[in-house]
Amino acid sequence: MLNTSVARRYAEAFFSIAQEQKKVDEFQQELEKIVQIIKETENLEAYFAHLLIPPKEKKDIATKIFAKHISQLTMNFLLMIIDKRRETYISMIADEYKNMADESRNIAKADLISAHDVPEAEVKALAEKLSASSGKTVHLKVKVDPSLIGGVKIRLGDQIIDGTVAKKLEMLRENLMQAKIS
Repeated sequence: MLNTSVARRYAEAFFSIAQEQKKVDEFQQELEKIVQIIKETENLEAYFAHLLIPPKEKKDIATKIFAKHISQLTMNFLLMIIDKRRETYISMIADEYKNMADESRNIAKADLISAHDVPEAEVKALAEKLSASSGKTVHLKVKVDPSLIGGVKIRLGDQIIDGTVAKKLEMLRENLMQAKIS
């Protein structure tokens, strides 16, 4: 939880700058590019996470690797993160930034959990219905969980719509346990 709050603070600061400069999309792409390069470059993630390497060396390496891929403002943000020894949070900061950008675009993410694969046409139709009812553009992430037996469960923010067979069986069991036999 602490990690998320640290990442959120940095993301909020950078997001407010992006909004002022009207470069929310551009900065999001640059943060994603940084995360991608760190993950794809062998040992780079471990290098940035190493506590005994001084920030100056990390900043020199970061400048050599990222300067040609990102704007000066994003580069300055990255160097500041390294100065503050928060380089291990870069991926989380990028995720938090993306969430803020999606919120500003009126996009909501929802999980569609199903016992079996759901055809793409049904996922699209369900996303449209959720979008209409929520007033936001809903993007569904489909997950398969065979333990649900059948039906679907949708998690949109703090709201859960559970139409699974497993839930119905659980409710039936609870009703039977509460039934009085005379």
